[in-house]
Amino acid sequence: MNHVAAAPDPPRAAYAALLACTTLGTLASTIISAPINVIAHAIGASPRGIVLAVSAFTLAMVLCAPLSGWMCQRFGSRQVLGWSLLLMVAAQAGAAFSQDLAFLVVMRALQGVACSAVPPAVQQVLGRHWARHRARAMAGWAAAMGVGQSLGPPLGGLVADALGWRWVFLTHAALSLVLLVLCLTVVPAVAGASAPLHASGMATLTIGIGSLVGAVSWLGQHGSPWAAVGFAAVGVLALVWHRRLGRTEAGPFIPAGLVAERRYVASTAAACAVMSCLGVAIVATPLHLGRDLGLGPGAIGAVMLTLALAMTLAAPLSSRITERFSAERSLLGGLLLLGAGFVALLLVVEAVPHDLAVPAAVVALALTGSAIGVVQAAAGHGLMTSPAAGSGVALGLHNTLRFAGLAVGYSWVAIAYPTGLLALVYGVPVVLVAGTSLLARNRIRAASAEPVSPTSERLIQ
Repeated sequence: MNHVAAAPDPPRAAYAALLACTTLGTLASTIISAPINVIAHAIGASPRGIVLAVSAFTLAMVLCAPLSGWMCQRFGSRQVLGWSLLLMVAAQAGAAFSQDLAFLVVMRALQGVACSAVPPAVQQVLGRHWARHRARAMAGWAAAMGVGQSLGPPLGGLVADALGWRWVFLTHAALSLVLLVLCLTVVPAVAGASAPLHASGMATLTIGIGSLVGAVSWLGQHGSPWAAVGFAAVGVLALVWHRRLGRTEAGPFIPAGLVAERRYVASTAAACAVMSCLGVAIVATPLHLGRDLGLGPGAIGAVMLTLALAMTLAAPLSSRITERFSAERSLLGGLLLLGAGFVALLLVVEAVPHDLAVPAAVVALALTGSAIGVVQAAAGHGLMTSPAAGSGVALGLHNTLRFAGLAVGYSWVAIAYPTGLLALVYGVPVVLVAGTSLLARNRIRAASAEPVSPTSERLIQ
């Protein structure tokens, strides 16, 4: 890949359009969370079935993110972003006409394919054109995801209440079409570069990670445990073969030095963990509010708005902490806060009386959302200061693992929620966050002592 010096900052409209793309991608995932029970009733889907419609979106992102990252590097980020938005328009319009669960699942999967290209494309443009303000740019990117979380549940709930659930998808299709025109006119291009497609490496990585995530998703649908074991075995074998290909072919799929670099590992692990927690929060909490407390779509959307607003407001705080202290303190502090947030959610569902459950849930969601915003911004900053930021495929792998974390979070709700053991639903994420904190602490401290080499700095820019 040819590397050039960072260009002057483009107009603010370009930055706003990129953040809007990030918001729209997040919105595609969250817009059905508030009317999820209404949609399930309308198409005759069970609780497990409607969770499949949610997780199909994320599983498609997992499978397609490596290829999307390569496409951004090969063809240019603006072109790939335009194609993804066009596909999003078609898939959202198709979902609006769903008559049964199977068709809705297919349309949600196509939406996930479209959304898989948004993060690497936006990250690539931000890294190239806003390199001098990397911490603030990535904080804005994290805040934009929070905006999507903010708008998704209330927008979906309000539209479903006022016009019917089908208009939830049509509204997103219209927004996607407007943003497509905007991006093609104001977003600066990042030229494509020579990047041969490592087909066998791409295939084995996609099959490996996809099969492992599919095994968890299958268990979430209460499929045969033996089939899940089969999926997992295929995934492990594919990843083993992927590793062997890197040693025997002309070159590895991704240079090992990029993905083993400490900043990349710490940022990717934290991003994966926080997305798993987010998946649990945005599916389990609306189910609890609707089925256990009897709230309607509009009320659920209003409560879930707290989570997203806190994410949006906390992300800029992360950049200030990073600039004043260190990325380590920002990331680790956010993870500690995230663990506390899930402990609070656990207390809400297990110990708080029903008449106080809604205000208590608002407080717990605010705490959880603040933590998610801080961790996402800090992880994004760590990623973009890693040499891997110069590789579209490495960015694709990072986002594959992010999306995999979200899919696992959704699937965990499908596995644990029907048991009625809500302590299990919210307790396992606490353990996950604790383990990630230990890993990130060791990795980031080691990375903080290492200066960024001139070669790495050129890759980042």
